Amino acid sequence: MRKLNVIITACILVLFIIHGVFGALLLTGSGSTALKPVAWTAAGLTVVHIVISLKLTFDTLKIQKQTGVSYFKENRLFWARRISGFAVMVLLVFHMTAFGYSKGGFYRLKAFDDIKLITQILFIAALGTHVISNAKPMLISFGIKSLKPRTADILIVLSVLLFCMAAAIVIYYLKWNAF
Repeated sequence: MRKLNVIITACILVLFIIHGVFGALLLTGSGSTALKPVAWTAAGLTVVHIVISLKLTFDTLKIQKQTGVSYFKENRLFWARRISGFAVMVLLVFHMTAFGYSKGGFYRLKAFDDIKLITQILFIAALGTHVISNAKPMLISFGIKSLKPRTADILIVLSVLLFCMAAAIVIYYLKWNAF
């Protein structure tokens, strides 16, 4: 089940990057699509990832209860991953409802106010925390033994992508509130 979760996670990461790049282009007026099917595929895989992750977390909690020891201090990274994942789940709902809706075959934009800006920036921050804190275990799961040569590259690429996505959201906000 863990291996399946890792494969699903890698697929979500690829789809997230594609959606984020095309979404950033769309928000800044440089693109014409956010590839909605990619986003919905990522959302479906995310639901599967959540279900599997919850099962694995409950299994861990069950073992901790049976043994009577939790080693909370030693497992802070484990809990940071779970908490950031929960934050992503909550903020994903805000993301899915922030920009617009379809009505009568037409896509209608919603006003993009201060609250939406804050929730989208928090969403990107939570995603960044979740992805970066889980990058090492994911690479290990794929059998990549030497992480040092790749760690800095991964962090730089993810940081630049997340920064560009956040910048696009700020630009979109400024466009909405320029009047």
